Amino acid sequence: MKLTTRLVLSFALVALFAAGLGAFLAIRAAQTDVRRFFRDQFGEQVMPPTPGWPGRRFGPPPLREREQLLARLRDSQLQAAFFAVLVGLLAGGYLAYRSVTPIRHLTHVTRRYARGEREIRVQVRGSDEIAELGASFNQLADQLAAEEAQKQRMVADIAHELRTPLTVLRGELEALQAGLMEPSPANLGRLIEEVDLLTHLVQDLRLLTQADSGGLSLKLSELELSSLAREVLAAFQARAEAKGVRLEFSGAELSLTADRERLLQVLYNLLDNALRHTPQGGVVRLEVRAEGSWGLLRVSDSGPGISPEDLPHIFERFYRADRSRTRETGGSGLGLAIAKALVEAHGGQISAGNGPGGGAVFEVRLRAT
Repeated sequence: MKLTTRLVLSFALVALFAAGLGAFLAIRAAQTDVRRFFRDQFGEQVMPPTPGWPGRRFGPPPLREREQLLARLRDSQLQAAFFAVLVGLLAGGYLAYRSVTPIRHLTHVTRRYARGEREIRVQVRGSDEIAELGASFNQLADQLAAEEAQKQRMVADIAHELRTPLTVLRGELEALQAGLMEPSPANLGRLIEEVDLLTHLVQDLRLLTQADSGGLSLKLSELELSSLAREVLAAFQARAEAKGVRLEFSGAELSLTADRERLLQVLYNLLDNALRHTPQGGVVRLEVRAEGSWGLLRVSDSGPGISPEDLPHIFERFYRADRSRTRETGGSGLGLAIAKALVEAHGGQISAGNGPGGGAVFEVRLRAT
């Protein structure tokens, strides 16, 4: 049975019950009151005799007249009940139509959406529960559209990242095959570098896929964060000196439970990002300190900082604040996304912003022990 029919019948039954109950109570009361009225008004009375007029007794009206009056009252009540039911049906039909119309619209929209019309949305009117349901559908559809667009961009970015090293590999292998290039250690070394780039990209994508599915395994152990930070900083020292950038560290000992290799990867990605965007003569700072029950890891640089339009997207996959598509300026665009996934896998938090004096600031918070 359709919702409209159920609503109309519900209104009709309520009206019928109310009218029937009212009629029953009214008839019962009328019977008692009418009998009492006749008894009080037309009870047996004795008229005294007068000259030329003998005395006479008056009794109550005949029973038949009283019953006819009660029957007319019952008929009136039944007519009132009939009209009450009729009004209930009309009102119920109108209210049911008004109530079901938004539901029908929502059903129509969802069916069209299921058929592939991804741009269709519910027209939300009012502020009742059905309007809230329509707004929730629109919000869900917008979210799915954004995720689909992001997925398409991601596929295009993956294709771009794979195309560059594959093109280099194919060109140099064809040159080797044609005898245009000698298979020297230097030439073969370049081929190996391109293979390493492909391998690194595939590993990064696999890590992000595992993080999305909740299948990222962590080998937790007790470690000291300051010594780990110094270790990563030392690995970047030669590269920083070659670029003319100074590395600074500050912090005290701080113990926490984490996956050493994954945390090293977070530090590496953050420092790599900071060093890429810091000009010659600039400074990259790494700070470790405790904040209550949290351990804070802070990486800041003296570069141009993050623009307001880039800041909401800074942790998105394949997103580059530098619009150029070269690895020298933008990397693969996965480093910060991987750092975010690894930090959240530890139950921590990561944020990005700009320092008071300029430059980008990345903060990682992990539970301290």
